[in-house]
Amino acid sequence: MAVSEGLSRDSVAADAARVRALPVWAGVPVPAGRDRDPNADERSLGGVARIFLRAWPFIAPLVFGYWRESKSLPWLAGAANTTWAYRYVPWLATFAAVLGYVAGWLPAGQHWTQDSLLAGVAAMALLSWALVFRLPSRTFAFAATALVLIGVGANIAAALVVAGWWDNVAVGLVSSACVGLWLLQYRTRSGVLQLRVRLGCHIVYYYILIGVNTLLGIVGGLFTFDLLNQSVLQAEPLTPFLADLIGLPELAAGEALSEAQRKSLQLAYIVFVVLIGVVTFPVGVVLPYYHMWIMQRINQELRLALVERWHQLSLRYHGNHRVGDSVYRIYQDSAQVTAVVGMLISVATQVMQYGVTIAFVAALHPMLGVMGVTIATLACLWARWFSPRLRTYSLVARETNSDLTSRVQELLGAIRVVKAHGAEAAEQRRFEDDSVVAFNAAHRARSLVAVVGIVMFTAAAAVLLGAELMIALWAGAERETFAAVLIGLVGLSFVRWNLAAFQWARGKLFEASVQVRGIIREWTTAQDMAMGLGRVFDILDIEPDVKNAPDAVPMRPFEREVRFDGVRFAYAPDRPVLQDVSFVAKAGTVTAVVGPTGSGKSTLMCLLTRLFDPDGGSIAVDGVDVRRLDVESLRANVSIALQQNVLFAMNVRDNIRYVVPDASDAAVREAAAVACFDEVIADLPEGLDTMLGDRGGRLSTGQRQRLNIARAVAKNAPILILDEPTAALDAQTEHRVLERLAAWGAGRAVFLITHRISTIRQADQILYLEAGRIVEQGSHEALMAIPNGRYRRFVEMDQRALATGAAAAQ
Repeated sequence: MAVSEGLSRDSVAADAARVRALPVWAGVPVPAGRDRDPNADERSLGGVARIFLRAWPFIAPLVFGYWRESKSLPWLAGAANTTWAYRYVPWLATFAAVLGYVAGWLPAGQHWTQDSLLAGVAAMALLSWALVFRLPSRTFAFAATALVLIGVGANIAAALVVAGWWDNVAVGLVSSACVGLWLLQYRTRSGVLQLRVRLGCHIVYYYILIGVNTLLGIVGGLFTFDLLNQSVLQAEPLTPFLADLIGLPELAAGEALSEAQRKSLQLAYIVFVVLIGVVTFPVGVVLPYYHMWIMQRINQELRLALVERWHQLSLRYHGNHRVGDSVYRIYQDSAQVTAVVGMLISVATQVMQYGVTIAFVAALHPMLGVMGVTIATLACLWARWFSPRLRTYSLVARETNSDLTSRVQELLGAIRVVKAHGAEAAEQRRFEDDSVVAFNAAHRARSLVAVVGIVMFTAAAAVLLGAELMIALWAGAERETFAAVLIGLVGLSFVRWNLAAFQWARGKLFEASVQVRGIIREWTTAQDMAMGLGRVFDILDIEPDVKNAPDAVPMRPFEREVRFDGVRFAYAPDRPVLQDVSFVAKAGTVTAVVGPTGSGKSTLMCLLTRLFDPDGGSIAVDGVDVRRLDVESLRANVSIALQQNVLFAMNVRDNIRYVVPDASDAAVREAAAVACFDEVIADLPEGLDTMLGDRGGRLSTGQRQRLNIARAVAKNAPILILDEPTAALDAQTEHRVLERLAAWGAGRAVFLITHRISTIRQADQILYLEAGRIVEQGSHEALMAIPNGRYRRFVEMDQRALATGAAAAQ
């Protein structure tokens, strides 16, 4: 009882210590060996940006979309234009610009606003002409960017600054013509016209929707704010523009509005708000769904690329990396690419809103613009301090969580060993230790994010309080606003500081503060995303050790021999595995590879399939070096039954035809018969349709081994490698399997890696490896005839061990 109580107290104390290791307010302990120094972070803003730019190839398809060609159309005889072009655009843009001027939609010399708009339209037409010619890439990009910016500015000015509707029509026609540069191209070939349209530019569509929704919200908010605060609440007359907009021009002049007029304006205000809602609400509903769809498309592309590169990496890489780390990078780190796009969209939206907001409040008074910029300046200075720390903490958090994933994977994979040895408590402690470290690392990073938000809120609040005081004083004195003339042109009443101007300016400054804090919040997230993407690109940057040569050729049908000539290989320069290995395996023969554990037997066969490439010497199939063969075609001609009986949680049929998914049931049953697995299938409740548990848990070890051999046979390859193929089989079953394999393998080159003498005897030649060298080579009889030979000693030791075991059993 005393011992039990002591163990209980020790267990409770240990649990309490682990609980205390999870911090609430105190410092966060992370073991020194798994931590990083923030001062050692050398990534600049440009370094983080370069990581994000690495994601561009996965984002670009949703920016540029794809071209869809139309059916051929009749075309007048003339010069053929076989390349895709958009030469029609400048003609249409010029025609629309001239039409707007001639029709009087964009008159010249009447007002500077109309003159500016006319100049913008002319600039768009001229730039469209410039883009038709073959400009250098940088000049082309500059001209295209200028065209977009001028086009956006001209449309906003036509809608808000210049009175009337026809100017909007003129600018819209020119803009629509210029959009053809992006959307529509043509070519003529053999007397027919072909058109192609750009589709699938989902990120562009998304930004357009964001921009339209934002602009409508700001413009609608301005006029509804003015209408409610000045006219409905204070009975002031409407501005002429607003009165014409709502169809009540009589309310634009005169003295204070009557009670009846104010009530009619209340109805107009409600209608105005409802109309804005009708336009913006559907967009607001669609945008989150559209955003999620775009993100998943991009994440899928990066994840597929990462797994594809993971498959291309040699076993040298996989042998040095934990599986859980790869799982974490593929599943968790790769997901950051979607967060990047989301972050860029959010930042772009908030920067646009911030810029528009600052421009509007600066029009009321430049000092407000300065104060808005001050908040952004404080945010930049603060970001310079916390960014390297946050990057370091985020990287440590990802690495420790990757270690935790590896611990879980290893624990679940070894659950039978753990339970067999009663090591549950020890494994639980190891898991808890890794879990605590991962929690602490994540807690430290999240704590810094919280501190960043608190400091930024405090700094912004101090600036906003000062700004609010100044606005109140100006409104009380009814001072004239800074850009009163321009504001009057727009049609607002904010030519002097009044209640509406006070409330609107205060609200917009607070919005600007929220936008800056939102950008900082996105920036903190960006540091974590950069670390995750950096870990992904670390994998994508690894050049595969084994890849096709530029002049690689497909493997021809196997006919003669497999030849190893002076092959050398090492996993590390100071650890040679194979040295000067030379032999020939003829078609129609069985070659047994024998030797002590660690002598290089499995590595020898890995070199044949180019899971590694030799450091020296050559391996040739029918006289062609395997390094000159296409890797995929080489491996298609080699079938392997591994020592590890890896099965999958699917039915027996799909397990056997894993490498040949289109194999017929007849081929599957034939392969099963060669491996003596047909009798097992007959005893299964649903035959080939019987579902196997995880890792084939419903089968015994010997049955799994036979299924593994059946899978290799089903591939029907001319070269067969069997790694310890009969280790788990009884003598009778082994004999039958080898007999059937010998009959099936006629004309094939078969390699056996085994320690069982009964299996080795079946071979036409035996290679005895020791310390990476072939020390003896020949048939069983020839090697047994060598006095004091290595192979002979190996056989005699095996026979003595069997005799000792039999005697002990009796």
